Amino acid sequence: MILLIATFHDHQENIPFSTMSQLYSPLKKNEDEIRLINILPTSTDTGVVHCRLKTYSLKAYCHNYREFMSTTSLVDLNKRQIISRWTQSQAIPDLFALPPIRRIHATRPPPSYHRFEWGDYAALSYVWGDAEKTSTIMINNRTIEVTQNLEKALREFSKQAEFNHGFHLWVDAICINQNDRKERERQIRRMRDIYGNSWMVVGWLGEEHDRSSSAIQLVRDLAALGQHSCGEKVEAALSAEMGYLGGGCWLALQELMERPYWDRLWIIQEIVMGAWSTWLRCGSTYIEWESFCAGVVFLQEHLWLVKDDVLWKEIQTLNSPRGMGWTITSLHLVYHDLAVLSRLSEEGSNEYLSFGRLLDLASNTECTDPRDKVYSIAALIDPHIAQYLTPDYSQTTSEVYTTAAKAFIQGYQNLEPLREANPWGPNKTPSWVADWQYGPRDRWSRVESPLWGPEWLVRQSTIGAPYITYCASKGTRHDATFLDDPRLLQCTGFIVDSISGLSAYAIGYFKWSQNSVIQSAQWHSVYGNHEDTARALYRTLISDRVSGMQRASERHAAIFHLPSTFEKASKQFEDRSWRWLAAQELYYFRWEEFRRVNRNFMFGNVPFDQFFTDDIPPDASERDLVELYSCAERSSKNRRLMTTSNGYMGWAPDNANGSRNARVKDGDLIAIIFGCSTPIVIRPYRRYYRVLGEAYVQGLMDGEAIGALEAGKYQPQQFTFC
Repeated sequence: MILLIATFHDHQENIPFSTMSQLYSPLKKNEDEIRLINILPTSTDTGVVHCRLKTYSLKAYCHNYREFMSTTSLVDLNKRQIISRWTQSQAIPDLFALPPIRRIHATRPPPSYHRFEWGDYAALSYVWGDAEKTSTIMINNRTIEVTQNLEKALREFSKQAEFNHGFHLWVDAICINQNDRKERERQIRRMRDIYGNSWMVVGWLGEEHDRSSSAIQLVRDLAALGQHSCGEKVEAALSAEMGYLGGGCWLALQELMERPYWDRLWIIQEIVMGAWSTWLRCGSTYIEWESFCAGVVFLQEHLWLVKDDVLWKEIQTLNSPRGMGWTITSLHLVYHDLAVLSRLSEEGSNEYLSFGRLLDLASNTECTDPRDKVYSIAALIDPHIAQYLTPDYSQTTSEVYTTAAKAFIQGYQNLEPLREANPWGPNKTPSWVADWQYGPRDRWSRVESPLWGPEWLVRQSTIGAPYITYCASKGTRHDATFLDDPRLLQCTGFIVDSISGLSAYAIGYFKWSQNSVIQSAQWHSVYGNHEDTARALYRTLISDRVSGMQRASERHAAIFHLPSTFEKASKQFEDRSWRWLAAQELYYFRWEEFRRVNRNFMFGNVPFDQFFTDDIPPDASERDLVELYSCAERSSKNRRLMTTSNGYMGWAPDNANGSRNARVKDGDLIAIIFGCSTPIVIRPYRRYYRVLGEAYVQGLMDGEAIGALEAGKYQPQQFTFC
């Protein structure tokens, strides 16, 4: 959700200062106090919702819970695991494992389960909504304006008689004094604890409409099917009969995943901190978060090829005006991020997201205040790093992002954040600082990101892949210094080459500019003869990393037999019964266009197209070609093939949204920076240098340049980046 603690300063006219001041007294830090509400029951849809707001201490444990904490070994357990252990200690053994009892006690714990003298609490995760559309509620008999989405959630809870008596609710808009900036900043720092220590997290998706109940039932069914290893059979059944799992539910699921809830950056840490104690709510219909994740996993891994046909059939049947395709961003968010992070949170894992992956999450979700791109996911950051990121809304956005880059450099003692940097973001950050609002960032272009493809390929390349895939600087330590001018970074490295040729740059996702190809005037392959150069090229096309982060091998030369167009490929795929590749008609265009616009890009006297054939050999493996197709798709995103002055080839960064003059160009330098795992493209700028982005140079990704440096081929120098 968009937490008001970060954004409410833009909308304070909704709650008069005098009214707010009457509601709040300072929270006592030494008592670990928070404010919570009770919602008074109502049976009407028209009356004003009444809430009671009161301050409670999170140190005021009840006798039984205090005794449990003192007599139970809780070493190495996180908050979620401690709550689970406490629940088991209070439960009736023969009933605890029964699903109805588990569900009831998870959402409405009986008084015997309460941990505090005053009861227990849940935390609400929701979307702020339109700040101009408000509704009236009563808090401690005072009239307050809140957004309509929040009012609807509170009304639903009041109708169900939830969150009254000893079970309370934490809601940011109400439980934080929004007129006190310092308090808001302090509460942001507590988000990990507030959500992580709650009995449950309620993810409010909104009111029940658009057949949302049937969507939730479909997800429940998919989760149940996933327990029986029947993915191929269900896919075949749906292919034969689109209504096999019911009618109207697929369109309903699409509409559910299009709700604004999934677009908001704040929900990520809220759900992750809640882990499997999170429950999603649509009106009165709810589903356990673990089950929701399991259903999405089954859809992603087993029904990906048939899902488009099923949805399109329902759109036609229901005469819906919408387009035929799925909105897959939210599905990817649940599958690749939220489900995995929730599991790690539940298990008490000490794994934390890399700097690049945090940027990916921020790029694919929204928040009102751009500074919250950093602050809203503080709970997902290694606490050792997060200590440097104290929320401070007096800083500009550029200053916050600069602080974040410094925190990761200092915390992890490497210069990996340079890989994410460039001078093209909207906030005019220093070029060595990643702008968290930079639009062209694409998570699927990362070598360490999951490959796109069938279940066996995704499974081999997904979570657990290291962020540091290459070792161009061969484990050297950085000597970065932050100068008195906060926009300057000084460090050591050496220049290895310069760009001499560039393939076509992208125009968005669907097109390339054929006129943008820059040919190298003279290029002599450093790799050897034509055969050696071809070997270097197929490794370059897949960035020399395939599924499971393995290096490419000779079998991956099969990419030269991936046909240039789907028209030339489809019959060959069908004749071999290659179902996954045969189903790529809507997606193959990227390979087609990349091949077409770059067909005359020269490697010496050999054009790019001459390395390929459109005929698939009789002994070719579908697994190999699927893997290569996916790897090449990943490599070409936000990158341009390049040749270098010293005869290397590789990939240069492509500023997909920039003007032609702002892009990487021939003559730009390629440097190895001590403490950074990939080469970096840089450009002299006045007395300094600018970082343009990370590069891939075939033959220099695994420490080879460091060996040449030690042999005296290169000379180290000090760079000052601005």
